[in-house]
Amino acid sequence: MMLLKGRLGRLVNFGTRTFSSGVLLREEYRNVSRGVRLTRIVPKSLTFYSANPPHEEKIAKLESLLRRYNLPTSEKIGIKTDSVGSIRPSWISFSDYALIGGGTRLKPRHYEHLVQLLNKLSSIDPQLTNTEIKNELSRYVRKTSAQAQQQKRQELDEFGRSVAVGKRKAATAKVYLVRGNGDILVNGRQLNDYFVKMKDRDSIAYPLKVVDSLGKYNVFATTSGGGPTGQAEAIMHAIAKALLVFNPLLKSRLRKAGVITRDYRHVERKKPGKKKARKMPAWVKR
Repeated sequence: MMLLKGRLGRLVNFGTRTFSSGVLLREEYRNVSRGVRLTRIVPKSLTFYSANPPHEEKIAKLESLLRRYNLPTSEKIGIKTDSVGSIRPSWISFSDYALIGGGTRLKPRHYEHLVQLLNKLSSIDPQLTNTEIKNELSRYVRKTSAQAQQQKRQELDEFGRSVAVGKRKAATAKVYLVRGNGDILVNGRQLNDYFVKMKDRDSIAYPLKVVDSLGKYNVFATTSGGGPTGQAEAIMHAIAKALLVFNPLLKSRLRKAGVITRDYRHVERKKPGKKKARKMPAWVKR
């Protein structure tokens, strides 16, 4: 503290403000002796500088639940569960968790740590657990084929349209698909007018080509966020999901084409001390 006062002088008017995005905090210091205001941006989340922030945030939430609700398990209090209750839930696989847990940055040891925490929370006696723990565990339970069939099937609206939402990078697209002569409108504009590059147009038409339905459906899409490539692939993802509403038997063909699953890849963030994501400055010994 003495060193800080010696360098900056007397510090007054300390304040903390939150940006509109709610991600960063700004700390302001004003040097009265020199009349200079210094600004320092501090991350709001403690996992901002970690190697895998999405995974670390989920681990931190599970650990906070364990600390907050230090409840005994069924074995500790001597309650015997039946054959159904004694079986642990089937957690999501490594590949499925990678979609929400950091993608290529996710390591097997990260997944093992997650399973350990989930097993600890699930071992809490059912009579003592609460809604918050149940809701958190339900996010990681693998859905069986029977549960998937019980889910309500999406149907066409009153205008005969199927509605689906697709995402890619920072782009989001909502698509209305209806049988027609092949017209495609994006944000109220023609496809050739909105997307200049041919590869973006081919991405949008790719799901229709896979199922031999090019020219049989009209597509009305609204998209926002990201760039042209991200928006085009978000529309592609939404069209593939909308086709399943008309014919669920097309799922195997669309899945083999790779348009059903969302592409979770993002641009790797820049790291402190580096020029870009991985590029390092030149090292000079002397």
